[in-house]
Amino acid sequence: MQETKTQPGSQLPEKSNSASYHQAATFLLVLLLGSLAQGQIDRAGLNGTVTDPSGRTLPNVHITALRNDTGLRREAVSSANGSYDIPELPVGAYSVTFAHDGFEILNIKNVVQAVGQTRTLNVTLKVAGTSEQMEVSGSAVELDQTANSLGARIERKQVEALPLNGRNWATLTTLVPGAIDAGGSNQRTVRFAGRGLDDNNFTSDGIDATNIVNQAQQPFVRLAIPTDTIQEFRIESMLFTAESGSTPGGQVAVTTASGSNQIHGDAFEFLRNDVFDARNPFDRNPHKPPFRLNQFGASIGGAIFRDKTFFYASYEGLRQTLGQTLTGFVPTRAFRAQVVAQSPVLAQIINAYPEGQTQVSRQIAQFSGEGQQLDHENSGMIRLDQHFTDKSTAFLRFNTDEAVSSVPLGSLSDRQNTNSRPVNAVIELLHIFSTTLVNEAKAGFNRGTVIATNLGLNGLPYSVSVPGFTAQNNNQTRIGVGNSFSWIDNITWVKDNHVIKAGVEVRRIQLQQGNTASGSISFLSPDAFAANQVNAASFAAALPVNGLRKTEVYGFIEDEYKLKPNFTLNLGVRYSFLNRFHEVLDRAVPFDFATCGAQGFCGAGAEFSRPNLADVDPRVAFAWAPATLGGKTVLRSGFGIYHGDGQLDDQNLPINNEVQRFSLSRRTIPSLNFPIAPFLANITGIVSPRDMDRRRKDMYVTQWGASVQQLLPQELVATVSYIGSKGTHLLTTSFINTINPATGTRQFPGFGQVEFRGNQNNSSFQALQTSLQRSFRHGLLFSVNYLWSHEIDDGSLGGGDSDFPQDPECRPCERASGDFDARHTFNANFVYELPFGSGRTYLNQPGILRGLFGAWNVTSIVGGRTGLPVNVTLSRSGSAVPDGNTQNQRPNLVPGVSLTPAGGSTIIEWINPAAFSVPAAGTFGNAPRNVVGGPGIWQADVGLGRHFVLSERVGLEFRAEAFNLFNRAQFAAPQSDFSVVSGAGSGNTIQPNGFGAIISTVNKGPVGTGTPRQLQFMLRMNF
Repeated sequence: MQETKTQPGSQLPEKSNSASYHQAATFLLVLLLGSLAQGQIDRAGLNGTVTDPSGRTLPNVHITALRNDTGLRREAVSSANGSYDIPELPVGAYSVTFAHDGFEILNIKNVVQAVGQTRTLNVTLKVAGTSEQMEVSGSAVELDQTANSLGARIERKQVEALPLNGRNWATLTTLVPGAIDAGGSNQRTVRFAGRGLDDNNFTSDGIDATNIVNQAQQPFVRLAIPTDTIQEFRIESMLFTAESGSTPGGQVAVTTASGSNQIHGDAFEFLRNDVFDARNPFDRNPHKPPFRLNQFGASIGGAIFRDKTFFYASYEGLRQTLGQTLTGFVPTRAFRAQVVAQSPVLAQIINAYPEGQTQVSRQIAQFSGEGQQLDHENSGMIRLDQHFTDKSTAFLRFNTDEAVSSVPLGSLSDRQNTNSRPVNAVIELLHIFSTTLVNEAKAGFNRGTVIATNLGLNGLPYSVSVPGFTAQNNNQTRIGVGNSFSWIDNITWVKDNHVIKAGVEVRRIQLQQGNTASGSISFLSPDAFAANQVNAASFAAALPVNGLRKTEVYGFIEDEYKLKPNFTLNLGVRYSFLNRFHEVLDRAVPFDFATCGAQGFCGAGAEFSRPNLADVDPRVAFAWAPATLGGKTVLRSGFGIYHGDGQLDDQNLPINNEVQRFSLSRRTIPSLNFPIAPFLANITGIVSPRDMDRRRKDMYVTQWGASVQQLLPQELVATVSYIGSKGTHLLTTSFINTINPATGTRQFPGFGQVEFRGNQNNSSFQALQTSLQRSFRHGLLFSVNYLWSHEIDDGSLGGGDSDFPQDPECRPCERASGDFDARHTFNANFVYELPFGSGRTYLNQPGILRGLFGAWNVTSIVGGRTGLPVNVTLSRSGSAVPDGNTQNQRPNLVPGVSLTPAGGSTIIEWINPAAFSVPAAGTFGNAPRNVVGGPGIWQADVGLGRHFVLSERVGLEFRAEAFNLFNRAQFAAPQSDFSVVSGAGSGNTIQPNGFGAIISTVNKGPVGTGTPRQLQFMLRMNF
């Protein structure tokens, strides 16, 4: 089909010898940026100003920060204006000493350094006398007076104590300002501040920790970063400084636990089964499906050589079995017999539908059956830390995980078997050249694998879609393996009032991808199915495993300038060279009419696209703590541009063109029927390669915002923020070479409809964000966040999230509220140690009452959001649509008829079918995209635990947890295919559980948010 040599015109303008150009560009970037990418992402900073009793600044004050549990010592000297800065501190608790001739030595204990935060600690030294010691209160140091980013950290106490359904740490990412959870609370459902799913960036100890092919891990992978190994993590939703951000979305930075001078460890088990669980509201099975979940593990950490060498090791595993009630729609016995009699060749397809139990109409029956979800996972981590001297430290960490899943695929009896084996490793060397110059060097490796096999009952490589019936899945195996190798060097230089940070990251990415043959077949109605009248079909031959490679370079330089002790200006610029892939054996065949002419195919080995060399992102922000307000109020504002690479799986289209790909339509082939193979003999007009814009630009997001943060009594911190963003050059998924309605022909008649991916879409996001937080002190921690927002786009909100348009020639027609536009989002969590028992306010003396009521704690997570938009679609024949494109077609709106049924929306009828009608032939539907709102969700999870002292060093903790305590049904979006109604006969007859009906919950699995009420019990031994 394609030539094996590069075709004329396949090289893009202004380009020659792309391999040498790529190497030269990378080399020059490394040279120019020197040691300029991700600075204090996994560490913390401490700064402030030292004054005398009269308020004058004190130069030459010697400051020492001593980490309490490892003996690590860091030093600094205050500048001529009394300011000091200690960058790149490992997270933990420190004792900070201030010493100056003629003044008392001041020793401040328990200064807790949090990940990604620079803590401001201003002090006043008293005139010489005896030395004094004081323990700083949290209220004195909670406000970050240097940063402007919107986000929050998740403390170790939250990681340990909050109720997490399935112990997936990603659930905690929903608890920060700007987080929006579609339902499920895993990496694939959480987005931040109007950005796409693959705009999120995950790092562990500063090293890439994504799934590579996609940013997010598979939903069944819960232990790629085990919960016990997390010291704490920070999420910046937006407006992060130049040192952060290889993507424009949420920056999730995890810091792993390390050993200390004392041996510490634990062993635990979490237990659940169906005896304690509520029934799914859609489960019509007379017997509750069985469920068993055991999650267990152990960890230990300590010193090999005191104050020098430390270790930490952890193992966690899970074994999960869930019976799942399957509910779908299948042909009735009478209709099966009709199909076999009328079109015997369809017997293989019709017989793949299971038998239904309840007849819904003459042709449709409802099916209820049982399936089983099986999940096994084993995860481990080991970390070694070495303190060579106070000036040189290093650590090595290695994580590995093996997850296997076998689950029902869809709502019938098809299955999918998937396995994933993430690996992540890092080695770091930190050297302090002087009190004002620090360098951090890292090398890291990250691996994400997904091998998935669909086992469809029809035994065909085709999925089959018939309006009114639940779709059949194809039989296919897909292989996706990604590796990333990272080399990072960051340097921090403190000069007078300036903290200058610079860094570079070079990241090598490898993808291995391939799949077996696959395709799809769709019919317009059950009657068309019986007559074997295929409306549209596609087929792609088996794709051998390809090797894709590219090298990315990130660099930044940033100046944190203290104009005054209470006013910090942050000026920075970040450069991203995102590059483009090439296939190692030059097998990939780019396809692009725009750059390779009417032939389309650019030839094997042609460059995928032109690399963008001008991704320069300026960022500016300030933080001001007015002296007149006593330093208890911080005003912040910022602006920045943020480039991103989107989803890497959206950049591989040329490898798909190595093999035959076809797209067939009844409009151009009136006799189209099953089997499809005979129609593939004459390829004219049906060849359907995948076109990736070779002149694509990298997406970028412009962000701005302002906030006021106020320290309140009882150690509370309140924040009110306005934030906004504009997404440009976002992922575009569309079609080209559709039929010209005026001529009835395609521009390139040798090809069929061609899938296209580029970067032409846009989005906007505006929000008001409020939060109230209290770090864990005196037995209490809580956080409350509220987001009022609106996201608008024309089909894409960013990486990995894009809709195909109804009319590819009218992108403005798609402008509407985005797919994940939740107008109101709320989340709250708390950890409360009741004030009874040893070391607490009440009942602290031995006795019966302390034995009964002492050492209890209560924890909770509460979250909710309003409904997400729902796009109402309609199956139409290619001949009825102006351009022959049958994807994502929409109906007409009936003027004057409410979208809401009379009496309000119910799960039986969420959408009013009378509000829609079928467009006339040759016209597009006038219903806007995402015209209906879906149901909102909210739930409360609660934990109750007690700690028992077994000995001086050994304790036992028991905890009971209830997820979705009030058993509120968390409904999924309603059925939105209007074809079920319009194909039912004359008028808009409501099909039971068809159009407008809700037939499932937002989460069909047993873990995460959105499940029915579930109880879990935990037993943990600590030492």
